Amino acid sequence: MKFAEKPLIAILLIGFVPSISVIFGINIIEDELISQIFFAVCKIWIFLVPTFWYLKVEKNPISRNIPSKNGIKMALITGILMSVIILVTWFLFEDTLDIQGMVDILQSRGFDSVNLYILGMIYWIFINSLLEEYVFRWFITTKSAEIFDSEMTGMIFSALMFTLHHAIALHLFGFIWWQTVLASFGLISAAIIWSWLYIKYRSIWVCWLSHAICDVAVFGIGYIILF
Repeated sequence: MKFAEKPLIAILLIGFVPSISVIFGINIIEDELISQIFFAVCKIWIFLVPTFWYLKVEKNPISRNIPSKNGIKMALITGILMSVIILVTWFLFEDTLDIQGMVDILQSRGFDSVNLYILGMIYWIFINSLLEEYVFRWFITTKSAEIFDSEMTGMIFSALMFTLHHAIALHLFGFIWWQTVLASFGLISAAIIWSWLYIKYRSIWVCWLSHAICDVAVFGIGYIILF
């Protein structure tokens, strides 16, 4: 097997798992406990596969890339700007959304109290977003760049894979087609920016900080919807 084919195997092992997790977790598995277990297994899988691939298959040493001051500055700028866009978009299109349907789905998945919502928010901002940067920005972006022999193509491919499971989630939450398309355009744009941040500064902490700031805006909107 050619070396260029190996990263494709790694990407296929993890790239569609988030989408599978969303489909089963929201639309197929009705039992809340089983849904949460399946969700956790998927998260562990997408962490372990890139780690195993990097350390055991490619036999690389553990790397610790400390973010630079310029990287942190750019993360803050991009995160704040994208958060403003998220908030403006929400206020412009809020009346077109099925808010009650979204509330029903969120409450059915355990987000029916302020304390649980805050715990979920902490998880998504500080753990899940970091895991997504680890998987999509570090691993899939770099491996896609190897396959296509182009950093730009790798960034776009990674952004498309990142957007896929989010678009599915939005559809299952009741977004109609044009709302999903609009949100997906924003997601692809954000993902490309985060991939660019990783490639430029070679630290997932930079793209994670930008991502986390955007998640604060998203969960702020979620709080308004639920409570």
